Amino acid sequence: MQSMSWTPDEVAILGMSTTLLVAFLSALALYFSSKRDRRRALYSEAVQAILGWGEMLYRVRRRDRDQSRELISTFHDLQKKLSYYEAWIGSESIFMSRSYGRLIKAVKSSTEKLIQDAWKEEVRVVPGDAVPADEHPKLAGAVDDFLRDVRSHLSPFFWRKFALAFRNRDVKT
Repeated sequence: MQSMSWTPDEVAILGMSTTLLVAFLSALALYFSSKRDRRRALYSEAVQAILGWGEMLYRVRRRDRDQSRELISTFHDLQKKLSYYEAWIGSESIFMSRSYGRLIKAVKSSTEKLIQDAWKEEVRVVPGDAVPADEHPKLAGAVDDFLRDVRSHLSPFFWRKFALAFRNRDVKT
């Protein structure tokens, strides 16, 4: 049996190749990690914007007499944010865009009538007072559905991404 001996050039090439491979894999891991963190921040801000819309119900209910213009301006600002996030998420993933669109629709449809009714109410004597008869929208289920899709989209496992695509496929009825 013959022993294998390495020449100094072969050892140098092997060492350099190993170093390059480790550097490449490290850079790749860093790229995917930063991409995931950027997406996580985007989805976090998008959820914050739509939950801000849900919070507007309480701001309208507890408004001061001279606060109408400010609240209307806040609604406009929130709508701009929602449009921005919907477009930006759409550039990331059609499936996440559909999921976020459903979240927007759910929050707006849950709060629309309540906000309209709140505008019709008289300004409350103490603006911070809640009334026991106040109705509250149920938003947790819609938010949970979106967050499940976020977790799937950010997951490194391909089957989670397939599940996301299946849940948010374009189904024509």
